[in-house]
Amino acid sequence: MADVSGPQSVQWALFSLKGRIRRATYGLGMALLFTSWWVAVSQLFAFHESSGQFTLWALILLLLGVVSTYCIYALCYKRLQDLGYRGTYALIIVGLSFFLWAFLLIPLVLLGVLKGQEETNEYGPPPVR
Repeated sequence: MADVSGPQSVQWALFSLKGRIRRATYGLGMALLFTSWWVAVSQLFAFHESSGQFTLWALILLLLGVVSTYCIYALCYKRLQDLGYRGTYALIIVGLSFFLWAFLLIPLVLLGVLKGQEETNEYGPPPVR
């Protein structure tokens, strides 16, 4: 049975803090997270506040918020390492985004646009294409 938790798996990309990821992997991970948020929010608005389904989707959205915050942190962490920076700087990005939503857009876009280091750095070899 193949190991699905290693590099290049969705589980690894969204939850691990080890290694480096390419811009494409980062973009796909962010797209997956924001699409899941969009689906949950649209379902939440589809029901009346007093219905049980509204409550269910509100709880799903709350859980999704907690999980996706960590996933955004993990994606930013690995992307920063690909750029040669300490992954712990991702704490600043995610932490400030709780207070300044507009702040989140700048680093998220930059992390998706800036090219990573092509050679092996202290965080590992370049991501596999």
